[in-house]
Parts: sequence; structure tokens; C-alpha cells
Amino acid sequence: MKPETIHLCILSHPANLKDVRRVMIDITAKVGMSKEEAGSIILAVDEACSNIIEHSYKNDYTQKIDLTIKLETQFLTIAIIDEGIRFDINSIETRDINEIRPGGLGIYIIKQVMDTVEYSRTPEGKNIIKMIKKLTT
Repeated sequence: MKPETIHLCILSHPANLKDVRRVMIDITAKVGMSKEEAGSIILAVDEACSNIIEHSYKNDYTQKIDLTIKLETQFLTIAIIDEGIRFDINSIETRDINEIRPGGLGIYIIKQVMDTVEYSRTPEGKNIIKMIKKLTT
């Protein structure tokens, strides 16, 4: 498989998540993932972007979300960048997944699906979530 990098920039409106999902469908199909595994990765990326819209940008639909998707022989790496409110992964309290109520499982889902999840903030004030999935060959 030839390494490939895709850049996508969307405005922070939930309607634009369909474009992110479409790109992720194409990428996961390209590497021959099962529908179940592809669906999980698409859900994780969708959750990360949804969290940015809701929590980092406080539903301000005029902001930008930049995605860089790198497809390599053994890894799929997705880096998502926003310029919203600082995110501290340690401040998130996980809840019981058996509790029946909407919301609050995005971080849990992302960590369960991806092999590596890293959060950082640049000196310029940008949040970066980097998610890596090891590809089986």
C-alpha cells in the first residue's frame, strides 16, 4: 500500500461531519477493513469532532476544524486540530457505561477503538488530538 495523506478542513457545524465520515469511509475501504472495524473508527473520529464542536467551540459553528489523515503500511493516523478552549483529558470524569443516559461516552469510545490517543496544546493555542490505529496485514 502506498502511503497517503489527506487534509480536510471543515467549519464546526454538525452538518459538516458527513464530509468527515465520507472521507473516513473511503480510507477504511482502501485498507480493506471489515465494516465493523471501519464503523468503529468512523465513530471515534466523529465523536472527536463532535466534542470539539460542543465543548471546545461551545457550538460556535463558524470555527475551523482541520484534519490530517495519514495512511501508512502499518498505521492509520488521524490528527484533528482546533483553536477552541483548552482541553484537559485529566479533567474528564468517566462514567459507568452501563448507566442509561445520553452523552458522555465520546472519550471512552475513542480510547476503546484507537490503539493510541494523544492530546496536546501548541504554544500558538491549538488543541491537537492524535489517534492512531494499527493496521493488520
